[in-house]
Amino acid sequence: MINGYGVKSETKVIMPSDPQQIKNFEGFRDALRLILPKTLGFEDLEVRDYEIVFCCNKGADEFLLETASGGIAALIDIAWQIYMFDNDAKEPFAVVIDEVENHLHPSMQRTLLPSLVAAFPHAKFIVTTHSPLIVTSVENSHVYALRYDENKKVRSYLLDFKSEVKNAVDILDEVLGVSTTIPDWAIVKLTSIIRKYADADPTAESLVNMRDDLERNGLGRLFPQAIATIAGDNK
Repeated sequence: MINGYGVKSETKVIMPSDPQQIKNFEGFRDALRLILPKTLGFEDLEVRDYEIVFCCNKGADEFLLETASGGIAALIDIAWQIYMFDNDAKEPFAVVIDEVENHLHPSMQRTLLPSLVAAFPHAKFIVTTHSPLIVTSVENSHVYALRYDENKKVRSYLLDFKSEVKNAVDILDEVLGVSTTIPDWAIVKLTSIIRKYADADPTAESLVNMRDDLERNGLGRLFPQAIATIAGDNK
């Protein structure tokens, strides 16, 4: 597309410009400005010695396409494929992406779909994901969870996120079936410590001792959860 600008030697036109190629080049650049992370500071594309250079932060930073990280490269690839399918007629079309969060840093997962919707307003995006950050990233969307029914058959269930906003932990539990984000090894230690103090009525001394045990095992932040568990068991 860069050849669309043509080649001139003083007043002589060696290669005429191609308005369509110029439009494609600048249009894709504008799409990247919307899709790439704001922290990257992307501003323009240049071609030097047949290498595509991404210019960022008012020329202070730059990188070659082939040196882009996996996440940035994935975004560029997605943007390019959608942009080449889009046309001047701006007719509605659908984009299907499986596991759209692949290779993306969590911060990119939060902004990916809103950025794609902004860059390609005529597209309808149908994506699958295991990322809670993707699930709730677009306000005006329909989210379906795939779950087993009583007959062990997979069914789709429409979820309601419009009446109540959910955070990532809630999504992991309610949508993806991950009831806790605590590692299994920590659960084992936590359970062992709770059992040590659960049989007797809690006292100020026992609570202090339990907190000390938790902190020695790197579980100090779980002290409120431990108290709640013991209180529930003693009801």
